[in-house]
Amino acid sequence: MEITNIRELIRNFPDRSIKWLLETPENLQVLLSIAIGELSKFIDYERIENIDRNFILNNFRKREADMIFKAPFTDKSHGFREVIIFILIEHQSTIDHLMPFRIMSYMVQIWDAQRKEWESRNIDLDKQKFYPILPVVFYTGSQKWDKSLDMQKLMDLPEQLAKYTPYFEISFLDLKSFSSDKLTESGHPFGWILRVMQKENAGTDEFKELLVQVVKNIENMSLEQQANWNKLMYFLFMFICNRREKPEQSELLGVLEKNVTNNLRYKEVKNMEKTIAQSLIEEGFEKGIEKGIEKGIEKGIEKGLQQSLFEILRVRFEYIPSDIIEIIEKTRNPDRLLTLQRLALKCNTIEEFSNRLNNDN
Repeated sequence: MEITNIRELIRNFPDRSIKWLLETPENLQVLLSIAIGELSKFIDYERIENIDRNFILNNFRKREADMIFKAPFTDKSHGFREVIIFILIEHQSTIDHLMPFRIMSYMVQIWDAQRKEWESRNIDLDKQKFYPILPVVFYTGSQKWDKSLDMQKLMDLPEQLAKYTPYFEISFLDLKSFSSDKLTESGHPFGWILRVMQKENAGTDEFKELLVQVVKNIENMSLEQQANWNKLMYFLFMFICNRREKPEQSELLGVLEKNVTNNLRYKEVKNMEKTIAQSLIEEGFEKGIEKGIEKGIEKGIEKGLQQSLFEILRVRFEYIPSDIIEIIEKTRNPDRLLTLQRLALKCNTIEEFSNRLNNDN
């Protein structure tokens, strides 16, 4: 996976990472089997497609983490048709009592986009059929959701007027309150990823035990599922770096590495560690050069920048030859040390860095 993609996921982890996993149909199938039950069996996941959401109003687009899919829906009584699956990923622990209205607003916009397409393509009137929409809320917050998802409950509604007001069901998955065993009932490793998300605040020992189980289940994935194996493992690394406290991160990451038994996959895990570590350094480098300099002032600006350069080299290449250490320790110019940090991030091997370093001196 490219460094730029990893950095993007790290930078926007809460929203982007889950959407990234659900772009893989087999992961989406596991989530929907939990959220909508038997209904999920009528969806053709081999022909499902992710829909462009540019038509969503800007004020909504800035706030929501949502995904829209179109898929064939088949049943014996009605045969083939297509359905829209709308998934709203809600991370905030503050309960929004207006959730039914938010969902209805999205549904109307989806249908309106379909109407505009009919107009632009001059679709015959008898073929203008709106897609049915399956709305799903995937709630990952810690506070128990105690608000109604019924649009009618948002009104002071006399019984006589009930038939004139909108009613629709919303499938709701409250991850933190859901049965852990049911999350993994399908046997698919994505269910175990959901358990990791569910237990993000568990104690260190409990979380370590869970990671062992998760990796063992992921290890059972076939070679045909290798691309998804990569996704799930990358997610675990990034989840630990984003959700667990720094003092325990190294230990938890070690659990992932230790429990990968396949030699080829073990090498891939080592590469993941380097890729993510490098991404974190680059992210911190771009966002926090000033902070790094401030921290360096305490020890002397050049000393702090030297230590940062050594850290980058160790993460990238593990071993630093003594001649490189000597050159860096003799370098006092802050601008030069910053340039060498950028060079260390760009070079692919320690030999390449050494050659560039010697040529510049």
